[in-house]
Amino acid sequence: MHSAVEQELTQEKDEVRERIFEKSFELFLRYGFAKTRMEEIARTLRISRKTLYKHFANKHELLKEVMSDKHHRIHGRIEGIFQDPDKSIKEKIQAMRGCLSSEIPHGMNEFLREIRDQAPDIWKQIQSLKEKNINRTMRKMIETGIKNGEIRSDVNPDIVLLIHSAASEAMFDPNFLAQTPYSIRDLVQELDNIIFYGIVKRDDI
Repeated sequence: MHSAVEQELTQEKDEVRERIFEKSFELFLRYGFAKTRMEEIARTLRISRKTLYKHFANKHELLKEVMSDKHHRIHGRIEGIFQDPDKSIKEKIQAMRGCLSSEIPHGMNEFLREIRDQAPDIWKQIQSLKEKNINRTMRKMIETGIKNGEIRSDVNPDIVLLIHSAASEAMFDPNFLAQTPYSIRDLVQELDNIIFYGIVKRDDI
C-alpha cells in the first residue's frame, strides 16, 4: 500500500516536472533565457513560485535540466529509430529527419547563442552529451549497415564520425549560426543527408 502511494506521488512529481520543462523551453525560445523570469514561468503554468522553486533552486538549474531533458528526448527517439529491425538504412535516415523536424524548433539559433554566452557550463554539457550519445548511436548504425550490406564496405566509421562531429560542432557554433540564414534544424538535416546518403550503397538510394 505504502509503495503504491509512493509510486503515485513520484508519477505526479514527474508529470509536474515535464510540464515545467515543456513550458520553460517554450518561454526561453520566445523571450530568451535572460528575459524569462521564474515568476513568469510559474504564472504561465498556473502554479505557485514555491512549487516551482521546490523542483528547481534557480533559473540556471532549470535551464540545465530543460536542455538535458531535450537532449535525452531526441537521443531516445533517434536510438529507437536506429534499432528498428524493420527499417532499412534509407528509412531510418528519413525517420530521423522527421524526428529532428519535430524536436528542433525555429528560434534555436538565437537560443543556443544565448546559452553559450550566458551559461557556458550548460553549453559544454550540451556538446558533451551530443558527442557521447549521438556519435555512439551513429557508430552502431554504420557498423550494422556495413555488416548487412546496406552501407559500402569501404566506408571507415571513424572517419565518417570525425567528419560528422567536426561539421556538427561548426554548425552549433553560435557565431556561425549568426551569419547563416538557415536554421539549425535545416543545417542538421542537410548534414545528415550528405553524410548518410554518401555512405549508402548507390542501388539503395
